[in-house]
Parts: sequence; C-alpha cells; structure tokens
Amino acid sequence: MDTLIRIFRSRKLALSDPPDRSAALPHMDFPITPTLVYAHPSTLTTLPAEIIYEIFTFLPWTSLVSLSRTSKLLRAHAFIDSLWARFVRENVPFQPHLKCHPALSWRELYISLHPYWFLTRNKIWFSDKAHSGGRMTGNLVIVRYDPRRQRIEGLRLVAKHGVHDFESWEWKPEVIIHTFNPKVELWADDPIVKIDPGCYAQHNSANEEILMQTGFSTGVKSMISLCHGLPPHLQSNAMALWPPQIIPVRERVRNESRHLFRGEGHRPSSLSDVSENTFRIRKWVEFGGIGTPLGAHIGEDVMTFSTVPDEYYTATKERPWQGIWVGDYSGHGVSCDFLNERPPLE
Repeated sequence: MDTLIRIFRSRKLALSDPPDRSAALPHMDFPITPTLVYAHPSTLTTLPAEIIYEIFTFLPWTSLVSLSRTSKLLRAHAFIDSLWARFVRENVPFQPHLKCHPALSWRELYISLHPYWFLTRNKIWFSDKAHSGGRMTGNLVIVRYDPRRQRIEGLRLVAKHGVHDFESWEWKPEVIIHTFNPKVELWADDPIVKIDPGCYAQHNSANEEILMQTGFSTGVKSMISLCHGLPPHLQSNAMALWPPQIIPVRERVRNESRHLFRGEGHRPSSLSDVSENTFRIRKWVEFGGIGTPLGAHIGEDVMTFSTVPDEYYTATKERPWQGIWVGDYSGHGVSCDFLNERPPLE
C-alpha cells in the first residue's frame, strides 16, 4: 500500500480521476486499450495503464509470469519488453550499452539463458581444483555475457611470467627479494563454461546436467550442473566443503563424493532450490563419441565453483591488502590467490 501511495503522489494523479487506457505510454511497446469488460473487476485491472506499469517495475520476473496467467489485460502488461530489459541488465554488470540483439526481444533473451544469469551477475568464480586436477591452486574463472553469440561463457584467468629481478632487503641483506611482474589475461581460446541459448529449455529440469560445447581438443567433454546449498546445521568441520570454512561466504556445498556427484541429491529438485553461489562442471575424455557402444570414457573429474561477495576482496582504506593477488610459485607456476581479513558474518 505504501508503494501504491508513493506512485500516486509521484504521478500527481487524483484518485477520483477516471482511468484513461486508450493512450499508449511512450515507453511501452504497444497500447493497452480497454477492450476487456469484467463483471467483477479487480482493483489492479481498474488502475490506469501507467500505474499498472509502474507497479510491475517493482516485481520480479516470477511475479510477472504469474500475473500474465490471470487475464489478457495483465498478460499484455507483463509482456511489455522494457520490463524484461531490467532483468537482463541487472545480471550483466559493466555493459551499460547492452542490446537484446540477436534475440528478438529482452524477454526472449532473458528466457533463452535462464536460469544461468547468476553466473554473469557474480562474475568471479573460483574452483576447488585447477584445470590439471590439482587441488587448491588458484583456478579463477571470469563469467561474462557475449552479446555477439547470445551466450554465457566462462574464461580462465591466466598469468604469464614477466621480467624477473633480484634485490637484497636493506633491513636484512641476506634476504633476497624476488620481483614478479606477471601478464594477466583471459584465456579466450578454451572457455570452461559455455551456455548457449535454449539449453535449459531442452531439459526443463534443474536436476539434470547440461552438456556444453567446450574444449578445442577432440574428445574432451564437459557438463554443467546446478547445486543446492548445504544448510549450516548440516555442516561440520570433518566434512569436505567448498568453499572452506575459513573463506567468508554464506553458502557452501560438498566437494567430495565417492560417485562424483552423480546422485540426484547433489542437485536441486526445483528452480526454487537452486544455489546462486555455486555450480559444478564435470569433464572427461571420450573416444568414439557420446552414445557409441565402443566409446572409451576416461579421466572423469568434477570441479566445484563458488563465488565470494565483492566487498570481501575489494580493497578499502581500512583493509588495503584485500584483493585477488597473482602469486609466483616458481616451478609450480602462477596462481591467483584470495586475500582477506575475515570479518564477522551478519
């Protein structure tokens, strides 16, 4: 009710004025005309068109879908494309000039990549394993939306050794300081995540793994699966969790499974159960093609990814050391490390 009062005041409309639905709003894609007559009109459907639109701008997409199923009038309002543009843009940060092309509308674009928009919204994801399979070595993935291909893709952040130099520490000359000047870039040749439009619609189940067209090597296959968070009261120090409990996150999942997370209990049963802070990728090498009787299925492994709220790795005046650091481990290669002073969680 408070929201409705604010809307009426902001529009400076008198409550006694009769609604005029014959005029199309400039930001609407088509006019909403009073062609429907209801024997018992509801309060919502008797409001002016611009007031209904203003109310709808506060609603999540799930509410728009529900309202679109109630009447033709509300369906027309819920399908106004500018409403759906917000759902895409809030999940694609740092792309202010984004267009819905090549999709025909913002609504079509949002539906085509649903429910994976949380991947681009959280941007930065870190894994419990490196690409080679070694644990805890700083595998970092940046997920972004590619408007040219209408695709969500995740690229590994890699660093190359730069020019090395050595110097002695003036306070203790026997200590040698090894300088490090890496070249950090995204490895665009081999996306680790590749969500094409309509991939979820082919399965229409949050519990199924989705095959991705990744890998430039013949026979390398990968599938992505959604996760559901493990409730805090079921977590224990003896349990293998990702992220580990030392990292300040609000949601964790298991990262060890005897059967490599094949059981349905490791995946959400419905969209309302989906964690927007974790996901898994299954990779393997297959010779002979999928479904071929003589095909060999070897080297299967599962990587669990998680994200961290950006306030935990963004440097501040009080915590200038916070950030994602690139470390040189000599013969062990280059790694991306997360440095944070753990604050208390609210």
